Amino acid sequence: MKHLMTLIALVVAMTAGAQGTTIHEYPWNPDFNNDTYIGSDDLMGLLSTYGTQFGLPPEPCDYDGTPLEEWWGQVISGDITIDSVFIELQIVDSAVVFSPGCPDPTLEIVEYVFAEWMTAVMTTSPWGQPAIEVYGGGLIFQFAFDGSSGAYIVYTLFPELTTLGFNGDGFFGGNASYWRVNSTPLPFPEGWFLDEDGIHIESGWDENDWPYYANYLHILPYWHYAE
Repeated sequence: MKHLMTLIALVVAMTAGAQGTTIHEYPWNPDFNNDTYIGSDDLMGLLSTYGTQFGLPPEPCDYDGTPLEEWWGQVISGDITIDSVFIELQIVDSAVVFSPGCPDPTLEIVEYVFAEWMTAVMTTSPWGQPAIEVYGGGLIFQFAFDGSSGAYIVYTLFPELTTLGFNGDGFFGGNASYWRVNSTPLPFPEGWFLDEDGIHIESGWDENDWPYYANYLHILPYWHYAE
């Protein structure tokens, strides 16, 4: 015991001498009984923790996010439960199309309006991320989160456009299969926000994505905090 106490004293003395005037924040207090001396009582306190896991608690996140960033994070973590979602949109596109029996093309303009109360459930995206899925009326949205990269992604499927023949005529990107907005970490782009009209995702789409053609796209969720 005498040799062990001598070794502990030497380690403490060498550590203090090497630091000079630097203040060291210990992840644990070697002076277990707070009497300013490292003695046998302190050793007994150390031995009482033998076999337990040692580590510092994770630092709390102090990031002050936007309302949409906070909402999305709380939905994925389960702190918010979505009761229903109202989606309304207007998409407009023009295309040169042919009619059966006529060799001459014509320019047509299509305006499609959609408004529907929709259901929301927790699910998994087509690429394996946890997501909240909003669906109804031939339209699906998924708001996903990739924990391996910190990226947030929107997936959408709109088979109604195919059923109505718009995709076959080359409108709205020519495809209503799963498309996704560009993955983005925090902070969100300026065009991603939540206000009194709902969720807005106004950037990140390209000409292959039907939301690219939206004059307006409002995703208005109704939710409550989980108990």
